[in-house]
Amino acid sequence: MESICSVWDEKTPLNFPPYSNQKSTMIKNQTTFILLAIVLLSCDTGDHSRTYHLPKIKTSNNLHQIKDITIGPPGFTWEKPDSWIPSRGSSMRLASFEVPFSTGSGDLSIIELSGDGGGLMANVNRWRGQVGLRPLIEAEIKAQAQTGESELGPYQFFRLINNSNSDAAMLATILPINNSTLYIKLTANADGILELEKDFKAFCSSMKRDNSSQ
Repeated sequence: MESICSVWDEKTPLNFPPYSNQKSTMIKNQTTFILLAIVLLSCDTGDHSRTYHLPKIKTSNNLHQIKDITIGPPGFTWEKPDSWIPSRGSSMRLASFEVPFSTGSGDLSIIELSGDGGGLMANVNRWRGQVGLRPLIEAEIKAQAQTGESELGPYQFFRLINNSNSDAAMLATILPINNSTLYIKLTANADGILELEKDFKAFCSSMKRDNSSQ
């Protein structure tokens, strides 16, 4: 189909039937102007296309992060304060908790090692080194050990505080079970350790076998 541009140009007159009065003449002139404007606009070969750039929708990278919660080591259950928050720990850990106190928070870990896990003296002196304390002989370590009782059996408890560095302190429990040993350790500053000691001992004493599947 031929466009109106190819049918009409500026040299081609537009003929309208005569009108009988002045009003009709005005309508004729107005109609001619409108048609001329439409034709000129439609025949404009210039490129008047416009490009619109819409702003990109920004997506937040700060998605809500869900913690990897460990319900409990296979075969064990316990009772803990509601304020203790299950948290992500190393692959060696059976469970980890963020343990808040009045001026900060500590880190609690539960690890199970085969046999005695290296022995009493080696582990305690390693922990002492982590808080900046000198190593002790086995007799001295046994003299500093406190004892507790759980349904899994008796355990040894140690409070390690470096009086020269209040930021370095630890509570640790060694709990032998059959052919393996549970090591429960809480690290925090000295104030936190003293504040959390009662809850830590209660947690260690609550450890027991999970018989729900039996």
